[in-house]
Amino acid sequence: MSVIDQTLDHNGQSIHRIMSLYGAPDFVKSARIQDLRGPENMEPHLFADVTRRKFPVHNASATWMSAAFFHEKKGELDPALANVIGQRIADSARYFKITGDVNELISAVEKTSEVDESKLPDDVFAIIFGEGPDRERRLPLRNAMEVKQAAAWLCKYRDDLVFEDRRQIADKVMEHAVKFGSDISAERGELEKMAGLGACSAKDAVALIRTRVNAVGHTHAPNDLQEELTKLANMIEEHPSKLHHFGPLTKLASVLDQFDREHGLTVAYDTTLERPEDVLFCVTEKVAAELSNDLVGNTLTGNYYKRADLQRIPLSSYGDSLGQDFIDAVSTAGAWADGEKLARIVPTLPLGDAELFDAVAAEAGVPPFATKSAAAVRVPTADQCQLAAQHSPAPGSLWAQIR
Repeated sequence: MSVIDQTLDHNGQSIHRIMSLYGAPDFVKSARIQDLRGPENMEPHLFADVTRRKFPVHNASATWMSAAFFHEKKGELDPALANVIGQRIADSARYFKITGDVNELISAVEKTSEVDESKLPDDVFAIIFGEGPDRERRLPLRNAMEVKQAAAWLCKYRDDLVFEDRRQIADKVMEHAVKFGSDISAERGELEKMAGLGACSAKDAVALIRTRVNAVGHTHAPNDLQEELTKLANMIEEHPSKLHHFGPLTKLASVLDQFDREHGLTVAYDTTLERPEDVLFCVTEKVAAELSNDLVGNTLTGNYYKRADLQRIPLSSYGDSLGQDFIDAVSTAGAWADGEKLARIVPTLPLGDAELFDAVAAEAGVPPFATKSAAAVRVPTADQCQLAAQHSPAPGSLWAQIR
């Protein structure tokens, strides 16, 4: 949820940032956090946004803080609503005799947005072209409104950027959205996929790769990259767990993005062809939350399973590997696996038991619905060495590049 005002700033991070950035007056600095937010069941007329009960104006310190949040974020609000909220804040400021303090605050907020961009550090910009004094910087991220504008811009022009560029931009936009409490809920799902914050099943990854090969197979003579992609698809299909351990999905997305651009396939996006990230990172945090009633995970091995699939596994299969205590914890009357209990217990399993759980599921013919990207999963060094010994890719192969 976007932190649009102090009532939603549960950890106080935005309040602290505002006080430090704009130089809060003493009556705000000395106020308790509950003074700034108001009691939980405060009357609606004590808010500048009466309908949504936002921007509290029940005392001087709350009015000043609401003014700070409002003038930072008013560009995100409907103009008519913004006019009403702004007027109620101004009225409260006059009532508490702090109009001068609020006017100074408004000037400080406006001045922050008018800072000479040449004096800003690079990390304030979403896009940087080139290096050194001749570099070009675009999309400043100085406040909540600019962050939201950058998110919308990236979603609109994503296909003009190579995957690695849009991954870095999306990551920076989301970082600043947290910093400023910007409402990017409409773009969040797409940004998460562009940033590589998601997962997919090995089956979907294989299908994605083969779709690319087939898309150009009838019009172009096979080239080295097509052949490497075909080998990669076969390898993932034969050893689906290898993608999880050795193949960071962001590198695979970059390779497929390059392939699409070389063969002119990007024009088919949104019609007959899916973007690499739309498949490889289809299970984002946002999607996982929406599917929480249907999925079990994520385990320490990074896997998500469908509840219905796990409930079909006989309890005796779980017991053989994980013991009677596990059966007691996830079953109903010791007769069948309970989906809600599985969802509660499985993510808490230590790594060794999580690996046993994966083995039980695999033995029962239940593959993971999705697997987190390798960058987000910790694999013990000993396990990495063992897996590397079991499978050593040919030097120079595409598999070796994305591992």
